[in-house]
Amino acid sequence: MKKLGVKTGLLGFGGMRFPQKDGEIDREKSKALLEKAHQEGVNYFDTAIVYHGGKSEAFMGSVMSEWDRDSYFIATKLTIGIYKDVEEIKQAIDIQLSNLKTDRIDFYLIHAMGKNRLEQLKAWNVMPILEEWKRLGKIRHIGFSFHDSYDVFLEILDFYDWDFCQIQLNYIDQDIQQGIQGYYELERRNIPCIVMEPVKGGKLAKFHPEIETIFKEKNPEDSVASWAMRWVGSLKGVNVILSGMTENYQLEDNLKTFHRFTPLDEDERRRIDQVREELLLRTKVGCTSCQYCMPCPLGVDIPHNFELYNENAMFGDTPSDRYFYHLLKSKNADATHCVECGECIPKCPQKIDIPKELASMKNDMKVFKNDGK
Repeated sequence: MKKLGVKTGLLGFGGMRFPQKDGEIDREKSKALLEKAHQEGVNYFDTAIVYHGGKSEAFMGSVMSEWDRDSYFIATKLTIGIYKDVEEIKQAIDIQLSNLKTDRIDFYLIHAMGKNRLEQLKAWNVMPILEEWKRLGKIRHIGFSFHDSYDVFLEILDFYDWDFCQIQLNYIDQDIQQGIQGYYELERRNIPCIVMEPVKGGKLAKFHPEIETIFKEKNPEDSVASWAMRWVGSLKGVNVILSGMTENYQLEDNLKTFHRFTPLDEDERRRIDQVREELLLRTKVGCTSCQYCMPCPLGVDIPHNFELYNENAMFGDTPSDRYFYHLLKSKNADATHCVECGECIPKCPQKIDIPKELASMKNDMKVFKNDGK
């Protein structure tokens, strides 16, 4: 990151998916992962006060405080939504420094920025607070992580002179949230870029065999996940790629990819485009998440149900399907609540027969047939 005078490794360690034991962080296995990553040259470690039920920061601090402080960078986040007022925010940094057992946080992000968070940021006048922390040396660089539309992304970029930015990007989701255009905008503005979800929460690590063959014909010894990592790493403006590694084999595979990192060649790019096309062809519903169909009078979250349906069709049944099904169900927003009233049909710009597709979803997906099991 020449703009900041900082040299990070391309692979960063994300502290959101540590292995667990009895519902808690498995400290022995997780410490081994962190220490091996650090020994192998990983120097960027990312966490947040809300990860692992509020325990990720303190756990990572207990491990990393044993290392030479100048051998690594810490990134953590201000999760505005958990604080009731500005006074609580003013106290947040000292709590986080204590959790992490350090005197400084190198990369400090406003967590999960979007339109609503931006308005709250303005209303509470948060930026001067962060600037004071920076003046005092408690934090070094101010940035944000992002989850919203491209237009909102531009609005946030114009709001403040950010030191860096963290976006979600992978070769499938080039048109989701800020998308690839957001990456190009960061490059144009010379804002250092951190990428999260390069393997789409693990969904780009394993496909149907006939799709995997497209990769295996070219590089039979390389994992499917490594292709996703290399796609992101080949974007010249990306400075760190975060990976939430739960198992040792994931760390080993990432180290293999990044120790001998080579950008994609023309044929490899063509193969990734082919895989992306094959996966997108499996899309069940042409929903663009425009929200015009919302709100549903019965409370069904139509766009997120269709997102679940499409991803299940592309990647097969996965643990994340069950997680998101239960999340929708907990809000009484899953497809089972559709009574086929038809109110949504004339609102859809894509002319989707929404009740019909929701019925197909319930019929096709195992997670509905087995009630999430």
